[in-house]
Amino acid sequence: MSAEPMPHADRGDPVHGQDPAEPDPVPDRQLIAMVRAGETAAFAELFIRHRAVAGFVARAEADNQSDAADLVGEAFAVVFQAMVQGKGPTESFKPYLLTTIRRMAHRRNRQARGQAQSTDALQPGTRQSLGTQTMPLYESSVLVQAFWSLPERWQEVLWLVEVEDLKPAAVSRLMELNPNAVSSLLVRAREGFRQAYLQLHVAEAASPACRSVSGRLGKFARHGLPATTELKIRRHLAGCPGCSAALAELTGIESSMSRAPIRTRKYGPRSGRSLRSP
Repeated sequence: MSAEPMPHADRGDPVHGQDPAEPDPVPDRQLIAMVRAGETAAFAELFIRHRAVAGFVARAEADNQSDAADLVGEAFAVVFQAMVQGKGPTESFKPYLLTTIRRMAHRRNRQARGQAQSTDALQPGTRQSLGTQTMPLYESSVLVQAFWSLPERWQEVLWLVEVEDLKPAAVSRLMELNPNAVSSLLVRAREGFRQAYLQLHVAEAASPACRSVSGRLGKFARHGLPATTELKIRRHLAGCPGCSAALAELTGIESSMSRAPIRTRKYGPRSGRSLRSP
């Protein structure tokens, strides 16, 4: 099956159905649905809306600045092909696009440096074998994995608030939500990020009984489970030294979260923007 060509980003495209100066653009989620349903011309509007931030992230992530334009074009093409095949984003376009750009940039950077090992290869199970010099790299990888594991809307609100440092009013407009809804979504996203970050520090247990507990320790440590489930886990912990030790480790990590922010990315040589530890 040959790849379908992307539509041209032309403001005169009939997909807009309105004067481009009108204040009520079609929401991203509606454009996504149109592309996934076969109305591929709708992708032109998504390209126009997000090419600026895509270029910014590509320039920040690429070691070779001359690669930035190619990264943007390739990323849009990859996302477009995914969408016409019924894959890719379903609600939030920008987080998916930017994640694609970052992955492509990191792959190019690794190839250019000739490095066989990458941060993507770091898994929680390798934590005990890492030296002290590698630990910051490991923690950065865990933060990124935790972020990517979140639902699209949680990724979007965290990105806009924590990385782009936008004001609530701007986030409300971009996400097409009222300020109260943005605040509520941000609270849930931050808590989900904390739980995911903790969970990635838990090694997979050997026994089935322990796996059912260890897979929920991140939420348990943050009191994010129903009372009945929490009671079952407490009973298991009372008789399981292994799971108790894993929980004790998470408790120590949680207590250090607010005291030791971890830098995961640097957006440009003079920028201190990053996704901080939960």
